[in-house]
Amino acid sequence: MSDPKFRQSLPPVLKEDIQKYEQNPSCTCNLSVYRNVLKHGVEQIKAYFPGQPVVDPDKELAKLAENNFSVINCKATDLEDLLKKLPPGRKQIALARYQDEITIVVNELDLIF
Repeated sequence: MSDPKFRQSLPPVLKEDIQKYEQNPSCTCNLSVYRNVLKHGVEQIKAYFPGQPVVDPDKELAKLAENNFSVINCKATDLEDLLKKLPPGRKQIALARYQDEITIVVNELDLIF
């Protein structure tokens, strides 16, 4: 998206999105712009990045909706050892504590953001 030639090659339906991107290119609010480019600019992406697969954002949302939860109940003194035993990878973790008892909910994330 940082290449002006690429932005100019995109279809006219993305004109508003391109203007939004140009106003603040480093903003995380441009996620919807990137999704629209992936939906409407498939041919331009294939031409700009030959040999690279183009991802369908709607199919990726289904993968993001998958959750692999596990729950761990332990004493506060055992927490460190149990967390070290978790396999490597990205995770979302929620903790709740009552006195010296801790409940941990771990969501294994398969996708890298």
